[in-house]
Amino acid sequence: MRFSPLFRLGLMVAGLALSPTVGQAQESGSLCAQRPGQTTPPCAVPRGGLVLETGLATWTSSRDGSTTNLLAPLLRVGLGSGLEAELGWTGLTKTKPSDSPAGTARQRYEAGDVVVGALFGSRTSSLAYGLQSFIVLPTGEGRATGGDWGAGVRLPLSWTSGGGWQVSLTPELDLSVDADRRGRHVATGGAAGLSRTLSESLSAGLDISLYRDWDPRGASTRSILATSLAWQVGSNVQFDIGAGFGLTSDSPHTLVSVGVTRRL
Repeated sequence: MRFSPLFRLGLMVAGLALSPTVGQAQESGSLCAQRPGQTTPPCAVPRGGLVLETGLATWTSSRDGSTTNLLAPLLRVGLGSGLEAELGWTGLTKTKPSDSPAGTARQRYEAGDVVVGALFGSRTSSLAYGLQSFIVLPTGEGRATGGDWGAGVRLPLSWTSGGGWQVSLTPELDLSVDADRRGRHVATGGAAGLSRTLSESLSAGLDISLYRDWDPRGASTRSILATSLAWQVGSNVQFDIGAGFGLTSDSPHTLVSVGVTRRL
């Protein structure tokens, strides 16, 4: 069986993310992973630091069928002064349309697009705020690519209170690729979440997202209510799991994801 170069790259990323950490020096400071959850934390990786976040698997069902996404990494590089550079890949995607006849040939995984971005974060005693921008490059194939470049900006905010509680808000403005892949249009929305530290290694969150997409072929509204659980192993590794369901007819019916974050 032959595998594409991006498929082999995905396997290498998964191997790096899951490789043993026994004997690895522990680093101080919060891991501050961007996953799980639909909001974005307004904190950057310290200067010289490297953090690799990998969506190991995400399964989504909708009225149009089901989608499986594997090995979606995000590499975060600390540049100092609250700034980080980000390089991501949307992974390998397999789509099964709901109208596929029984017994048809099994769909293959298709490589997704590359995402390049940056995040600036700062904080006061209890309030953290930031600015994140990104560009999506159409490096993928088939259903796994937008077919043209897109871009967006987010304004992450979070407020920490006593008892381990944290409130997060992430408004977003995007230039999304048209459905016919011949131009771009505006999409706006955001996510809000509530999370709590349950122990030194365990945290849980509940969040909701709402996005309005003004595609020329027809506007749509997507909203997802989701919950997640994160387990941090030592100072450098975190495993997570999440599940959600759609609140509008344009949203996925259900969503389940698992992932891992590792400080390199």
